[in-house]
Amino acid sequence: MDKQPIIIKRVRRNGGGHGGGGAWKVAFADFTLAMMAFFMVLWILAVSSQEEREIVATRLRDYSILDNEANPFDISNSPYPVDLGGDPSPVEEAKPQRNQLNPNETKQLMRSGSIFRAKSKPGYDSLVKGKVDGNKQMEQLAGFIGSLLEQMEADQNIKLQVVPQGLRILIRDSDEREMYSRGSARISPFFRHLLMVLAPVFDRIENSIMISGHTDNTPFAGDNYTNWELSSDRAMMARRVLVAGGMPSERVAKVVALADTMLDDTDDPGSSRNRRIELLVLSETAEQELAELFSRALSEAKEKTQQTRR
Repeated sequence: MDKQPIIIKRVRRNGGGHGGGGAWKVAFADFTLAMMAFFMVLWILAVSSQEEREIVATRLRDYSILDNEANPFDISNSPYPVDLGGDPSPVEEAKPQRNQLNPNETKQLMRSGSIFRAKSKPGYDSLVKGKVDGNKQMEQLAGFIGSLLEQMEADQNIKLQVVPQGLRILIRDSDEREMYSRGSARISPFFRHLLMVLAPVFDRIENSIMISGHTDNTPFAGDNYTNWELSSDRAMMARRVLVAGGMPSERVAKVVALADTMLDDTDDPGSSRNRRIELLVLSETAEQELAELFSRALSEAKEKTQQTRR
């Protein structure tokens, strides 16, 4: 019986060494990085409040490389410190409390020209509940609002002015802070917080309020949505934030869209100063004139309708 030769074929493995190469190391590194990111998210959720989580989510969602900011984690447009600590916000320091004065004492105090309670701690509870009227009381209200917003360092973004119609509160963009996302009515966290600070003031001050929206003269590409619609949507967004912050919805007497027809900076129509929301705390006289204006217009419209039918 012939012996067949035994042939042994050796196959050389590519890559050399044992363990099948280093691909598993890359996969393990990716897994480790993902787990580290997962635990970082869990830690942030554990130490942050609901408002802070909303701010982080908003900034990540609205960030664009076309904006002026270098990165989405820049805190210049946020009222909160990045380490989740620091000083509390004005809303946390001055929460509204029940008015301890009876109606007769409130009327006497308002007639004396003061809108503040005597021997009261600074905050919303020091503000007498009722209507504000006259230049003196409007100036006191402006000083109170200014003191509430002092900690927010919003000097470049808010202007208070006593006018014959009442108190004008002008809230506007700046080069460092944008009130709304570009071309939309999505409000930024800083200005949402600012309006939330103002809302309890309008709960105690029972004057009617007019809200007007303004834009710069930058046009939209299409004709279906213009600065008129944009200014209207932004004014309505401001109204919704104020109501969510505690302002009664019946305080709003009128919401007006003015687009770029009333520029604050006429020398530079594209300036950030022109992108603004204005709140007008109406005096009693201005409220009456506004009511008479619309009641007269309504009656005239009814008369014309009846004459047309005849």
